[in-house]
Amino acid sequence: MDEINFNEKQIRKSFSKIGLALSTIFVVSAILQVLWFSVFPLLPGIGVWLSGSTWGMWLGTFVPMYLIAVPVGLLILKKVPGQAPQQNKLGGKNFVIFLLISFFLMYAGNIIGTVLSSVLSGGEANNAVLDYAMDSNPIKILFMVILAPLIEEYIFRKQIIDRTRIYGEKAAVFLSALTFGLFHMNLFQFFYAFGLGWLFAYIYMRTGRMRYCVILHGMINFIGSVVAPAILSMVDLEALAAMDANITTEEMLALYGDMLPGLMLYLLYAFALVGLAITGLVLLILTCRRLIWKEAPCQLPGQQAVKTGYMNFGMITFVLLSLCFMILSLL
Repeated sequence: MDEINFNEKQIRKSFSKIGLALSTIFVVSAILQVLWFSVFPLLPGIGVWLSGSTWGMWLGTFVPMYLIAVPVGLLILKKVPGQAPQQNKLGGKNFVIFLLISFFLMYAGNIIGTVLSSVLSGGEANNAVLDYAMDSNPIKILFMVILAPLIEEYIFRKQIIDRTRIYGEKAAVFLSALTFGLFHMNLFQFFYAFGLGWLFAYIYMRTGRMRYCVILHGMINFIGSVVAPAILSMVDLEALAAMDANITTEEMLALYGDMLPGLMLYLLYAFALVGLAITGLVLLILTCRRLIWKEAPCQLPGQQAVKTGYMNFGMITFVLLSLCFMILSLL
């Protein structure tokens, strides 16, 4: 167990280092990604493949972050003392409850993010993440379903919760959720990332076991990036949207006949998702009444927690970086 320093000045420095670590991961990732897609096109053979193919798109986006930027950021985080929560089992019943709540948070957060992005951008904003999700390259399973849950949960749950829970459980869970949402750097993902981040943070706080969060995170990503695109690919939505109002009955039946299996599966998926989301909302309301918040050894009062946790160089830098890129994503 690391030694915890209760000096307010030192606490502020600890939070600042967390913000600097996250800022470093983002900045180093961005620089390396720009270099990847700027330098490799100049190289013959494999260089063109690494920059212009879908494989190159995935590798250029995630390899610089996961292999270089994240380890550099973790070196900064390691300087902040931490203490892991006590380990407890979640139980199968609670796992199912939290999975259903995850469906609601994902569904509702996605709607809010999409609507706000459209309103603020006048309908011009493009959800770049959707391009990755709809890509058929099988490597997306490695990055979005396996590596992203593992690495993101390790950073935003394990590392951040361990280093902040000593100052207040609610503050630690909120910080974990907020930084997780902001780290996505776009409004499309912010709300559902914040909601899921809050839920995963609470689960880790109560169980001390990262694997529950990783599995839930992986399942949500699998549904959003593999299952949903596979079903959507079976329905030609553009053809349906472009259907002429004067189309004959025979032509309409032929169009629907070709897409009927996929259309039925799509409708079944949509109704199932809505049903799961409504169930998740009910369970969320019931579960919120039973949440347990324990007094922390160095509990910071509300106003002091905000001042100490966010009014520091590192966290201000990270928040401003995130907001800047959120704004740019709407242009």
